[in-house]
Amino acid sequence: MARPKELLDEGLAFQAAEELERLSNYKVCIRLKAIMICMNFTISHVSEVMEVNRSTLWNWIKRFKEGGVSALYDKPKGHNAAKLNEEHKSKIAIWLEERIDHKGRPVHWTLEKLLFEIEEVFGIRTSMTSLWNVIRAIGFRQKVPRPYHAKADKNEQERFKKNL
Repeated sequence: MARPKELLDEGLAFQAAEELERLSNYKVCIRLKAIMICMNFTISHVSEVMEVNRSTLWNWIKRFKEGGVSALYDKPKGHNAAKLNEEHKSKIAIWLEERIDHKGRPVHWTLEKLLFEIEEVFGIRTSMTSLWNVIRAIGFRQKVPRPYHAKADKNEQERFKKNL
């Protein structure tokens, strides 16, 4: 398949060559090299040699033509932004430390209660796992009581405990 004249011209290839000299991002360099090579070879041949789909190569050319080098960079990927900011986290830390809710009433906190409180006060819905991660990041740990075996003798267990 021949290359279309309206997408590629020598000015575009020259611009790509100039931009290539200024870059350090290897992915963008590869994309610019591919655009430059398309001036002398067919899209099919270049895509075969570079092991890139032809449509991907076309997209790189279109993006470069429309937006220059900045359009060849990958868009940011990753997690969604955190719903709870530092102010929220400090308020939650106060609630947990002092064992009170936002109205000052004493509370025995569970994750469910804390989720409800956060939604009521801040208007933010979050998952239990993300709240757990926030609590751990603040510096709190889960406190679990000593387990009791169902078949064990209660008097023996009490005697076995360390005397304070």
